[in-house]
Amino acid sequence: MVSSEVTGMVQANSRLSGIPDLTMTFIDPDVIDDCSFHPCVRYNRFERDRVVSFVPPDGAFELMRYRVNTKANVSAPIYCQSQVMFNDSQNTGYGRISITVGQKPTSSLIMPSKGTMAIEEVALTIPFPKAVRTTNLTVNVGTCLYDEATKVAKWTIGKLSSKNPQLTGTMVLQGGNTDEHPPIQLHWKVPMASVSGIAISSLQLTNERYRPYKGVRTITRSGKFQVRTA
Repeated sequence: MVSSEVTGMVQANSRLSGIPDLTMTFIDPDVIDDCSFHPCVRYNRFERDRVVSFVPPDGAFELMRYRVNTKANVSAPIYCQSQVMFNDSQNTGYGRISITVGQKPTSSLIMPSKGTMAIEEVALTIPFPKAVRTTNLTVNVGTCLYDEATKVAKWTIGKLSSKNPQLTGTMVLQGGNTDEHPPIQLHWKVPMASVSGIAISSLQLTNERYRPYKGVRTITRSGKFQVRTA
């Protein structure tokens, strides 16, 4: 891992009657940095007490965005090993590509229980050098589509299982610079997981007498996750 940054957001969906006054607290709020809030949030209260106090609007809205203040690079729960080789000694040649994706045994993600971590919505965006004319790609899991106009392949895997997804293939070159090594974009999500243990510890209601239903769902998603191929 060359570098990493973790950002997050809290999305809310309020169906409360009256004028409910809510106070939300976090486990380990000191790792939350660079916050931006919905206008309904009392910012001074957060600066003083590190809690989010607000009267929510009706319906779905984005309550806040933040950056996680991590001291070290984050270890992702997934790996991507790639190998790209070209042979264009006579200005017309071929190339080979091999990519393997799998789940790491350990990562920086924290699960609320000892259940199995599920990595879902796995997909790769694979750009090819301009010198590539055509490709012949084969995958053992999911589907892979190559766009000759943009020279980009999109490999959709879905949920990782015990069978490691693999992509192999060949490329026909039309001459030109094959020194390009565009990075692969890797996309994934892990339900019920968080980074650095950030979690909502409580949500208290005042100013109303009814007892509301409260539910929290945590998801960790990849942002701009690049894999070098050079």
